[in-house]
Amino acid sequence: MEFKQIDFPKVALKVLELIIVKPITLPLKIYTNALFALSNTDAKDSEENNLNLDFPLYIWLISIFDAIIVIIYPIGIIAAILGGINSYRAGFAVFIYILLITYFSPLIYGLIRELAQISLKVLLYLKLIVRK
Repeated sequence: MEFKQIDFPKVALKVLELIIVKPITLPLKIYTNALFALSNTDAKDSEENNLNLDFPLYIWLISIFDAIIVIIYPIGIIAAILGGINSYRAGFAVFIYILLITYFSPLIYGLIRELAQISLKVLLYLKLIVRK
């Protein structure tokens, strides 16, 4: 590929998307994925059904991270309201600060869950391959 073939406006838009848009939309995507994972535990192809007999503690650990991600927003909203009301000064700033921390905290728990889930996915795929 030559230097002339690079589409710089497209590159600039992609960079802006990755730096600005993705960090803002990613926590909601992680939250909805955790909701889906918890509601899909009874499915035939879920990790819990396929690997629960072999790795019950590991499955529980991954599920705990999903549960923590799901309860972060309700607890964060309650904490933001209580923090804003009980603040001696700048209650609205405290409220917004706690909401921001709450909004972006699924990123941390999602990363930990995904790092732990990598080996679980490998085990699941190996077990599915062995069955076929």
